[in-house]
Amino acid sequence: MRYLTTKILIFILFVLAGLSAYNYFKKPFWSNFQQAQPTPSASIPTPTPTIAKKELIDREKVAQLLAVAVNVDAVTSEATESASMLRFIKDYRPGMVIYFGEQISTESAALATTTIYDQFSQQDYKPLIAVDHEGGTVQRLSGDGFTKLDSWQKIAGSYSIAQQKAVLNQSAKELYQSGINIVFGPVVDLASGSAVLKSRAAADLEQTVTAASNYIYAFSQYGIMPVLKHFPGIGSLKQDPHFTVSSMTPSKTDTAIFSRLLDTFSNIGLMTTHVRIQDKFNNQVCSLTAECVGKLGEIYPKVLLITDDLAMKAALSQPGTTQAKSLEQVAVEAVRAGNHVLVLGPGVTAEDLEKVVYTLQEQYQDSASFRAKVDAALAKILELKK
Repeated sequence: MRYLTTKILIFILFVLAGLSAYNYFKKPFWSNFQQAQPTPSASIPTPTPTIAKKELIDREKVAQLLAVAVNVDAVTSEATESASMLRFIKDYRPGMVIYFGEQISTESAALATTTIYDQFSQQDYKPLIAVDHEGGTVQRLSGDGFTKLDSWQKIAGSYSIAQQKAVLNQSAKELYQSGINIVFGPVVDLASGSAVLKSRAAADLEQTVTAASNYIYAFSQYGIMPVLKHFPGIGSLKQDPHFTVSSMTPSKTDTAIFSRLLDTFSNIGLMTTHVRIQDKFNNQVCSLTAECVGKLGEIYPKVLLITDDLAMKAALSQPGTTQAKSLEQVAVEAVRAGNHVLVLGPGVTAEDLEKVVYTLQEQYQDSASFRAKVDAALAKILELKK
C-alpha cells in the first residue's frame, strides 16, 4: 500500500511539473516575471496598494529603450565618472542597468542596487537589472556569495544533465536573491577551432541545446529572463567585433539552434550581434538591419530583442568607408531595425548617453514610423515592469 501511495504521489508531481513548464513558456515571459516564488509559502500575502506610475514624457520614453553600464565597484564611490552616471540615471530614467565589474560579491551587488533604486520614486519605472552570466571568463557576479561557474563549453560538453541542473539552479537562486532581473546567457553560438569565443561556446549542437534548455528553465523559474547569445551565430568568427567588423556565412546549424530554442521558449530574450552576412543586407551588420532583426520579430513576436554593445567597432563601422558612424546614428539604426533594447557598454559616458537620448527623442518627434518602433519596444519593456 505504501509503495502504491508513493507511485501515485510521484505521478501527481510529474503532472504538475509538466503543467508548470507548459504554462511558463506558452505565455509571455513577463506574465511570470513578478510571479516567481522560489520558496513557496503557505501564508496568503497581504495585498499592498498599487501606486500608479507617472506618464512618461518623450525623453523618458526613448530612454526606456537604453541599457546602460554601471561599474558596481565604483557606483557608490565619489568618483566623477560614477557620479555622472548616477546623475544620468536619475535624470533620464533608463529602462535597464547592466552591472559590470570584477568578481562582484553579493554585498556589492546589493549596495549597488540600493544606490540605483534610491534615484527613483515609487511612481517611476525602476530599471531592470541585467548582468552577463555565461560562466568562465564572462561572469560578473562571481565574488563572495556567488557560485563561480565553469566555462560554458565545459558545462555544456562535460557536465551531466543532473550536474547542469544543480549548478544552474543554485546560481539562479543566488541571482534572484540579489535582485537580478535579466541574464545575458546562455551562449548558443556553436564553436569552431578558430572561434573568437573560445571556451565561451560549445561545439556540439545537441549538447548545447540540452544545456541551454536547462539554463533557461533554471533562471526562468526564479523570474529571471535569459537572453540567448549571439544571433545569427558567431562561433566561427575569426575577429572580435569589439575591435573590427568582419563578414561571415552562418551555416544552417548556426541559425537552426536559435530556431529550436525559440520554438520551445518563445518568450525570452535574444541578443543580436554586429556581424556582416556575406552578400546580404548591403554589407550592413545584422543587428542594424531590418531584414535581419525585423524578420526575427515577425517570427517570434514575444521575444525581447536586445543588441550587443552598440559601442563596438563592428557596430560603428560604415560600409564602403573607413569613417565610423556616431553612436547616436547607430542607436537610431538599431531601433529602426526592430531591436527593443539598446545596450551601451562601459566605454560609453553619461555625456554620450545624453546625446543618444536627444537624438532618439528628435527622431521620435519627427518620424511617425520611428515613433511606432519606439512605442512597440516601450510596450514590451513596461510590461516587464508591471
